[in-house]
Amino acid sequence: MTLRPHGKAWVKLTFVQVQGEGDGYCVSGKTPKAYPTMVIGLLHSGKHQVALNDGVWAECDNKVTVTPVSAVKPS
Repeated sequence: MTLRPHGKAWVKLTFVQVQGEGDGYCVSGKTPKAYPTMVIGLLHSGKHQVALNDGVWAECDNKVTVTPVSAVKPS
């Protein structure tokens, strides 16, 4: 997929979310991890640092999956 300057493309990130509130837990028993930002690398486009508008990335099991880059915004 090739984008024009200022074009948009999307990927959908999926990860195991932390359960509970502030002192959440992982169903798997692993220790939750929280990150203020995430760096996503795109082939031929470099690395892009992203952050959530309302908090931090909190995940369990240290695994994130991603869909292929798409011109259609995922639901």
